[in-house]
Amino acid sequence: MMETIYRKILIPTDGSESTNGAIGYAIDLARQTGAEITALSVKDITNYATIPGEPDVESPLYQVCEAAVRGVVQAAAEQGVRAEGMVVSGIPKRDIVEVSMEHDLVVMGTAGRTGVPHLLLGSVADKVIRHARSPVIVVRAGGALSFKCERMLIATDGSDSSAPAISHGLKLAKAFGADVTALSVSDTGGGMVGSAEDRARMADAAVNGVAEEGRRLGVTVEPQVIAGSPADVIVEMSGQHDLLVMGTHGRSGLAHFRLGSVAEKAIRNARCPVMVVKAGLNA
Repeated sequence: MMETIYRKILIPTDGSESTNGAIGYAIDLARQTGAEITALSVKDITNYATIPGEPDVESPLYQVCEAAVRGVVQAAAEQGVRAEGMVVSGIPKRDIVEVSMEHDLVVMGTAGRTGVPHLLLGSVADKVIRHARSPVIVVRAGGALSFKCERMLIATDGSDSSAPAISHGLKLAKAFGADVTALSVSDTGGGMVGSAEDRARMADAAVNGVAEEGRRLGVTVEPQVIAGSPADVIVEMSGQHDLLVMGTHGRSGLAHFRLGSVAEKAIRNARCPVMVVKAGLNA
């Protein structure tokens, strides 16, 4: 059994099929690491006259939430994973963030490309990714149902805000004996500050810093600097890896992600699950 820093995993669920991949992924991760799971479903009171925290257990909406968490708990039990269910009446984007304070990791699903405006880029997932008190792994609908970490991709631009993501990623890689690719993209787009040579030097310094930290932990890191469009390169490279790790500033709005539209596109289109680690989180 692998030892990681993630001992309590939160799975937000609404019972939809788009969360199945995340549920299976989180349960398998918990099985491999001995972590415990909390399945959380929030009965949204935004458009209903309901007292927060006091669910109407007879309402159809509550029954849907209860069935959702019960399904996760049962699936976990079948894998020998300890799990509990939690149903609350409230505001999903607020309550998921609050419950994340008591957990080491959040694993959540998305609807993939077609449903992105309503889920991944909607107010719930957007706020969870930006404000959760723990790293968030996003698993797109139709993605992996099991956890695998043999090859990890860490995207970095060398900024201080990427340090927590690098630290979390390398520690997880160490636990699973994964090989790591440290990727920095030398942006060839117009309007960039500095010369192409300066941007390339900064990219080299960024990936070499990850490699140095990896050496201290005993993790094999392959530095790669590629010229091109950052979002496109990261998405393309993600297809060769089991997990993409990225950092954010955690400020309001996806426009303020550390990589801005780059992170947005990477999360939406990555070909593997994505771990997002907000700046300021300790590893």
